[in-house]
Amino acid sequence: MEKIFKEEHQVSYGDCDETGKIQLPHLIEHFMQVSNDQLTAGGAGIHDLLKQNLGWVVVEYHLDIDRLPEAGEKITVTTNGSGYNRFFEYRDFGIIDSTNKKIVDVKSQWVILDLKNRKITEADDQMMQKFGNPYLKHMPRFKRLHPLKAYSSSKKYTVRYYDLDTNHHLTNSIYFDWMIDTLPREFLNSHTVKSIDISFKKEVQYGDQALSEVELDQDTLTSYHLISNQGNTSALAEINWKEN
Repeated sequence: MEKIFKEEHQVSYGDCDETGKIQLPHLIEHFMQVSNDQLTAGGAGIHDLLKQNLGWVVVEYHLDIDRLPEAGEKITVTTNGSGYNRFFEYRDFGIIDSTNKKIVDVKSQWVILDLKNRKITEADDQMMQKFGNPYLKHMPRFKRLHPLKAYSSSKKYTVRYYDLDTNHHLTNSIYFDWMIDTLPREFLNSHTVKSIDISFKKEVQYGDQALSEVELDQDTLTSYHLISNQGNTSALAEINWKEN
């Protein structure tokens, strides 16, 4: 099986914000789609795992963004498994524009979750080898994120039915929605994301009341995000921005 998997896509206006650039949650959903299509072709997609009461769960993302795709633009979405070890699978994503330039580059870390007891299962060596994933002796490093002592702004959200995925918890694109929603509209319209580090710590489930908090450092153009549920950290993120 080809190691790098590609799909063509045309960015719709419904995918985009009021500046005409793709919304981060939709960007993440494109990555989820291309990843699942590759895995399904090899018998390891969402529905294949659900038959075994298992599910893919993302733990970490690091995104480097040269620019975000715009409405009407034709892009190529790419993915490949970049390695694995006993408990973690590593997967890369990319967005390539019509000039063959990579405009978004993503590293990610995943686990396979037993949906019955909600525990991580060990990696399947045969599955990993089928996709050409090498066994890694050393784990790739992601940025260590820590909660701030205080945040200047916050919003509350209740997890709704359409916020859930087939693993029966909050789908990861919604975290991006909640984080971006805490930032001022004026800032979002005058700035673009440059890089993102996000770490998922604890599941958020149907009916939960989550709190999304933010601290925006205007000097460094960095926003710090915490999503918590009943005092427990669910996700942390650090987003670096640049002026339009």
